Amino acid sequence: MDTKQSKRALPAGTRLEQYSVVRSLSSGGFSEVYLALDQHDRKYAIKEYLPLAMTGRRDSGDVTVLNELDRDAFKLGLKCFFEEARILAGIQHPNIVRVDNFFRANQTVYMVMDYTEGRPLAKEVELTPDGIAER
Repeated sequence: MDTKQSKRALPAGTRLEQYSVVRSLSSGGFSEVYLALDQHDRKYAIKEYLPLAMTGRRDSGDVTVLNELDRDAFKLGLKCFFEEARILAGIQHPNIVRVDNFFRANQTVYMVMDYTEGRPLAKEVELTPDGIAER
């Protein structure tokens, strides 16, 4: 993990509602994903809406929009992320990771999913130069 990514991520031990962050699992252009434990030490993956190009994080943990010109785009993305979480929480399928909870905190939105051990999808498929998955 490079320095910029590690500064974006919430530190281990951070409380998010009834969950405690263990570590960052991955970081992408629009989100940070954490391994977290609940009060019964059950593992969860928590995805945080955190668009890299337009946000920063205060010492308090709050997410802030860096440029006022990006505020409307951030709010729209926040709304879409929340709606995605709401829809996914209603889906129960063996091939889809279950969304257990979603909530607002730190001026952003979090999606709580069952943590599933396994290999990253990138290890399972190869993408052709035009972005099509091959096995």
